[in-house]
Amino acid sequence: MENFYKVLVVDDEELAQDFLKYFLSKKYEVHTCGNVNSFYQAIEKNDFDLFLMDISLKDRKDGIDLTRELKSMEKYKDTPIFILSAFNTNKERTNSFQAGAQEFLPKPVDGKILLNLINLALVKSDHAAT
Repeated sequence: MENFYKVLVVDDEELAQDFLKYFLSKKYEVHTCGNVNSFYQAIEKNDFDLFLMDISLKDRKDGIDLTRELKSMEKYKDTPIFILSAFNTNKERTNSFQAGAQEFLPKPVDGKILLNLINLALVKSDHAAT
């Protein structure tokens, strides 16, 4: 599996985690977490190439907070972050982009569109790294 890009899905809904893991695992190494503590454990143990972040995590922090934190870390400052949210408002979009998200996609997410955007983001980040 070492040739696979690593994607971390951060979503408190297990059904969303399971769907994204199933859908994306044919092409990527997909890890999931459902709360802030497991998020910190995951980023400490792994190097991720892309994040899929839900806004609402029903925890002490939300996906916007975690996006800001990732973008402030040297390790992840250039890593693509996609916000996936049921809250499809201008305020949520603006907050997501201001925090550093590359994409904002309303739930339910169209799988083909998501896959295309991930592919583009990873190709772009590969070229930026070289």
